Amino acid sequence: MKSSTRVAIPDPFQEISADFVHAVAATDRALGAGQIMLVPGGDVAAVTLDLPKGLRGQNREQVARRQLLDQVGLDAETAEMRPFQTRNSGEDWRRVLVAERALVKAWRECAGMSLRAVLPDYLALPTGPDFWTLAATRNGVAARLGPDDGFGASNASALAMLDRALRDAEPTPKALLRLGPAKPQLEALFEARDIPVVADAAGITALGLGVPQVLGHGELRMDLRRDPQIARTQLAKRVLPWRWPLLFGLIAAGLWSVSGMIMIDRINAETSDITAATTALVREHFVKTGPVLDARIQVSQALSKLQADSAAPAMKSDPMELFNRVAGVVAAQGAETRSASFAGNETLDLFLHVADFAAAERLVGALSETGLTVTVRDARVREGTNSVRTELSISPGLERN
Repeated sequence: MKSSTRVAIPDPFQEISADFVHAVAATDRALGAGQIMLVPGGDVAAVTLDLPKGLRGQNREQVARRQLLDQVGLDAETAEMRPFQTRNSGEDWRRVLVAERALVKAWRECAGMSLRAVLPDYLALPTGPDFWTLAATRNGVAARLGPDDGFGASNASALAMLDRALRDAEPTPKALLRLGPAKPQLEALFEARDIPVVADAAGITALGLGVPQVLGHGELRMDLRRDPQIARTQLAKRVLPWRWPLLFGLIAAGLWSVSGMIMIDRINAETSDITAATTALVREHFVKTGPVLDARIQVSQALSKLQADSAAPAMKSDPMELFNRVAGVVAAQGAETRSASFAGNETLDLFLHVADFAAAERLVGALSETGLTVTVRDARVREGTNSVRTELSISPGLERN
């Protein structure tokens, strides 16, 4: 009777770093604090969206969620979304990571909080701006298409996805780094385009494409254990500069108190006094009428108006003159005006419908070219359509001759 020996296929991720542990193996052993749990890339899709450049933080995330809901029917109850945000993309990220909420919960429970991070396997591949990386996995293929894109898929799906990515790539990669066992069908796509295929990082360096970096582009900030509402979490942890004097006052009161109750009473009293004094100063100098709801925002708005009035006294304009000036540009750009209102502070508020986000950006650029000051207050996809609803605040600037 013949005995057969099963040859184990080398794990390319273990060759990259011994700290990488696949999720299926994480339940079989205790994991250290420096290790990273890798989950199948096919379960964490990287989706590309059409997001305007002017949006940042939480507003950008809200527009991204709206687009996912409209385009692919994302259900917030069953799926999680987080920005695919690297050091290269910064606040102008265009891709998001999407995974089933139940899977993410299971991965978090398996990993605990002692690990360094939980990442889709393709984010663990070495990468750089001028080359792509492929690696064989037990689920098929993990691919990294530069620092800002990647995917995991079966061999058949990977073939179609890579073919499409190569056709759409601008510019095309200058090399392919293939880790682990050869993938002849996939490599043939690159060879047909005269793109060299190398089997180690030294080959990439020899081609003059730099040193492939592992987790060198901010991948750890995409830890799947973290709250996907990144902007909201960061805002909650940030202490705004105008609050520092109050914070130091509270700390000083605590250091000088002789008992817990005295400290609490003193802090409450000082907080009330500071709040009352701040409100009185704001009321006296900045907000003459109406309630003081947010002193920082209301004072900033009042100062901005005073600065504008003092810096450009000749900018006073007739509302109809400003509207006529804007209307010509709006008509030339093919935008549809839904409503217009004049705020009384030389600001014209417009609600418009445009074809897409690119059209919205062109309209803002055309208005700015005429010397107008344009602020994008909101931009979102209209429900049930492919057009974009945008809100602009426009104030007169210096007209260009």
